Amino acid sequence: MIKLSAILITVSAIAKGFCDSIKFHPKTFPFKSDWWFGKGEYAWNNRTWLEENALSFLSDGWHFMDAIRVISILLLVALLYAETRKLKEYDHNKYYADHNIWLIVLSFTVVGYIYHGVIFTIIFWIL
Repeated sequence: MIKLSAILITVSAIAKGFCDSIKFHPKTFPFKSDWWFGKGEYAWNNRTWLEENALSFLSDGWHFMDAIRVISILLLVALLYAETRKLKEYDHNKYYADHNIWLIVLSFTVVGYIYHGVIFTIIFWIL
């Protein structure tokens, strides 16, 4: 679990590095296509409602990397929850596997990502 946690934290940090490079150092960013920078046909004024909201993580490179960062953290939290649940089921040197644990992890990650997006959108509209 420690290795997986380290991998997920590393993926999140790499994705955050991409986001900051796109925003603060676009001239030195190695990928120059319009998709990475949300320009041209990928600009906000050219997007459909679906691309602006539900599928915004596919709209440009910055949003894609931000989604990877958020999903990595949510997945880490879900996996840590699953691990604590496994420890509770440990009894007399016998391990009882919860067959639904991956469904729980996946559900938490998806619901957490949707919740994160809804809260972000509300705050974005208010401000």
